[in-house]
Amino acid sequence: MEQEKSTRAGLVVWLYTTKYVNKLKRYGLVHYVSKSMNYAIIYVNREDMEATAGTIAKQHFVRKVEESYRCDLPNTFDGILDEVAALSEKEDEDNMLGSMFK
Repeated sequence: MEQEKSTRAGLVVWLYTTKYVNKLKRYGLVHYVSKSMNYAIIYVNREDMEATAGTIAKQHFVRKVEESYRCDLPNTFDGILDEVAALSEKEDEDNMLGSMFK
């Protein structure tokens, strides 16, 4: 039997104070808490993200709730070195042409 893994989505929860961070655990997995900047990263089920974000936003200690796009970024870096090398060569050519006409 195969178990389906539920896809997760990240929420950035901006707080007035980090005193009530433990109350956020009932909504999802609290991944990171910044005490100096007063925010927390929470992972929730993607299907329930909008409802959960609305519920969290109604809490008295929450300033704002935003969607985190970290889960949507690609995790592989295939071909990145080739792209960086091509951009580097192009910048070198542009710099040489610019210095010749100055």
